[in-house]
Parts: sequence; C-alpha cells; structure tokens
Amino acid sequence: MMRDSADTLLRLVEYEIWCNVHALHALEALSEDERTRDFGFGWRTPQRTMRHIADVMRGWGGAVGPVIEAPSWLADGDAVTLQDIRALLTKAGERLLAATKASHAAGVLDEQRRLHQVFHLVTHSTHHRGQFLSMLTLMGRPQPFEGGDFGGWSKGRS
Repeated sequence: MMRDSADTLLRLVEYEIWCNVHALHALEALSEDERTRDFGFGWRTPQRTMRHIADVMRGWGGAVGPVIEAPSWLADGDAVTLQDIRALLTKAGERLLAATKASHAAGVLDEQRRLHQVFHLVTHSTHHRGQFLSMLTLMGRPQPFEGGDFGGWSKGRS
C-alpha cells in the first residue's frame, strides 16, 4: 500500500492528465481560425500552447522514471496537427503516470530530482493551461474546467 504522500502525488499526475484531456477537447471544438488566433502572449495561439504543454510533458516525463532520460524537444514544425497533439498528450500522460508509479515502486521517486520534475511538469502546464483558458475567455468560449483546482477535482476521488 502506498503512503499518503505518494498516493497524493499520483492523484496530482492523474489530475494533470485529466486537465490536458479536457483542454484538448476544448481545443478540438474551436474552428481553425480560433485555434490559430494570435493573442500576443504565451505561446501566442491556443494550438501552439497545447502543443507546448504536450512537448514539455513528453520531454521531461523521461526524467521521472527509474532510469532517467535526458529531455529532448520537438522541432518547430513537428507535431502541429490536432491529431499529433492528441497523440503526444496521450502517450506522454501514460508515460508520466507509469514512470511515477515505477519510481515509487523502486523506492527512487524522491531521488535525483524526480519529484522536482513531476512538480515542474504540473506547475508549468498549469501556467500554460491558464493562458489557454484566458484565450478561450477572450474568444467568448466557456472554460472546460476551473484551472488549478486540484483540491476540488480530488474531492470525492478517494
């Protein structure tokens, strides 16, 4: 059985994945013009913002598992379609959750900055999802979830 802190950390990773899935659904509901509208802040467009979130999760997710991998980044023209972003987020989310569980099981999750990487991924994505949610609001679109509400999300998910 996991300690409370490890269980909470895994819930945080699950929340990260949940938020990204819901943000992606919101992105997919936008028109092409809306997805590529330049807002002049962050990664400038909703689509580029979600691609960046996916790339960072993919890149740093390898630094969480029992065997630490150096991050790598997509080139500017890579993974730009909605299907690409969906595939990246799905694979990176599954990988991050599996890596977190495996490091915990191996007793190394709190070694060599693995926990730092998990928290970096969550806080970094929360920052950029906030920008994404702001872009939706500026377009008059509803926000698909309350950004940063881990407490509310985790309530009742015991």
